[in-house]
Amino acid sequence: MLRSTLAFIALSFVGVCHAQSDAVPRPNVKPGDSWTYRRMDYWTNKPNGRLRETVTFANDRVIQVVGYRGSQEKEVDATYTAEWNFVSTATGRVFDPDQGLFKFPLHPGDAHDAHYDMKDPTEGPYEVRFDRHVKVIGWEDVTVPAGKFRALRVESEGPFSRVDIAVAGTAKETAWYAPEVKRYVKWTYENWTFKGKNQWRGQELIEYKVQ
Repeated sequence: MLRSTLAFIALSFVGVCHAQSDAVPRPNVKPGDSWTYRRMDYWTNKPNGRLRETVTFANDRVIQVVGYRGSQEKEVDATYTAEWNFVSTATGRVFDPDQGLFKFPLHPGDAHDAHYDMKDPTEGPYEVRFDRHVKVIGWEDVTVPAGKFRALRVESEGPFSRVDIAVAGTAKETAWYAPEVKRYVKWTYENWTFKGKNQWRGQELIEYKVQ
């Protein structure tokens, strides 16, 4: 009886350790880390631009990057939480409190809710309210221009509503996070209104440099 009990405890301990080892910790992002993505129009399945971002500052609360967009390499800045959730984008949009997509450590089967507002001061009173349910779906093999990666698929889906005008619908973000890259290798965004599917775009990793 004692031997059986000890065996059960040992197997349980191994199972717990294995489960913990599957968890992906928050990335240790450092100044100088950089990523280049091609921006995709998935209606045509063709690229329509590039975005290159390089970390200028990072600590346990925030990641700041300088970005370069388009053929003219226009310099822009963006701010993320230490978990790679948008606070402010290169195009001027501001998230309150943040995008809420990632919540580390990531583990298949994890789920959480995210509620946030997005404003764009460049578009006057523009404001959108999002209510999302986020799920860590599991590991997948993903091929992008930078290569083939083993990545965790994270999905964020739920209703949105414009605060400034009467528009509402459903939005979905999907990100494939690869630990070796310290970031997603592919990201897609879709939304729907009563008229049907309205947006379908994304980003795919072309190259990266991390320490």
